[in-house]
Amino acid sequence: MNNWTTIRISAFTLILLLCFTGCSDANKKQTEPPKPYIILKLDDLKFEDGLVHPGWDQVVSYLNEKAVIGTIGLIGESLEEGDSTYFDWIKARDQEGYEIWHHGYCHCKRMRDEKEVREYKGEPFGAQQTSLLRTHHLAKEKLGITLRSFGAPYNSTDECTPPALEKISDIKVWMYKETTAPTDKFELNRIKAVNIEYPVHVPDFEQFKAGYDAFRTEPVLVIQGHPRSWVEDLNRWEEFKKIIDFLLQKQVTFITPYEYYLMEMGKTSIKNVP
Repeated sequence: MNNWTTIRISAFTLILLLCFTGCSDANKKQTEPPKPYIILKLDDLKFEDGLVHPGWDQVVSYLNEKAVIGTIGLIGESLEEGDSTYFDWIKARDQEGYEIWHHGYCHCKRMRDEKEVREYKGEPFGAQQTSLLRTHHLAKEKLGITLRSFGAPYNSTDECTPPALEKISDIKVWMYKETTAPTDKFELNRIKAVNIEYPVHVPDFEQFKAGYDAFRTEPVLVIQGHPRSWVEDLNRWEEFKKIIDFLLQKQVTFITPYEYYLMEMGKTSIKNVP
C-alpha cells in the first residue's frame, strides 16, 4: 500500500470519526432533559429589634453577588411595627427583582381546647380573610407593592383558606398548598425531598443534591429556607452556599413565583418580565 492510499484511508477514517462524534453529541443534546426552574422560597421576614435580621442582609448580599434572584416571605405585622429604614430595605429588594410575597399577618399559633390552631388552619373563614387582607393592604400602603404570591406560615391551611384567599384577586400564586380544598390560584407544589433545609432551619447540601438528582426532570423546584437561622452557625451558612454554587454549576434558571406563573399562562417570557 502506497503512502497516497494510506493518507486517503486515514482521511476517510477521520471523517467517519467526526461524523460519529457529531451524531453522538447531537443525540446527547436531544436526549438531555431540560433543567428545572428554581424558586428560592425564603421565609419569615419581620422587623426585629429595630432592624432587618442580619441573616437576611447576609443572604441578599450573597445572592446579589452571584446574580441569583430569590423571594422574600413578608410577615404583615412587621409593617405595623417597622420604620422607614425597614420599609426602604424591602423596597430596595423589590427593585432588585426579589419577589416580596404574602407570608401571613402574624405567623402565629395558639391553643384552643387543647388543640393547636394556626393562622390559616383552625381559624374561621372571617379571621382568615381579615388576616390575609390586612397584610395585602399594608404592603400596598407602606411599600407601594402589590403582593402576587402567597405561602402560609408553617405551610398550614384548611378548607377556609381557599375562599378567603379568593377575595384577593391580585394574588395569583399559592406556594406549598397543603389543603385539598380547590383554589382558583396557580399552585406551586412542594416536593419534600428537594429542600434547602433538613430538618427545618438546617441547610444540608448532600441531602439537597440527592433530592435534586432524583427530581431534576421536574419543570420547577420550589426550595424553602429560613435565612434568620443561618447567620449564627457557620456550617449552616456554608451548606447554603454549596447549594447555590451547585445550582449555578448546573446552569439552572432562578425565577420568582409570579414570573413563573406569567410564563406558564403564556402572558410573557422570562426575558421581558420587569
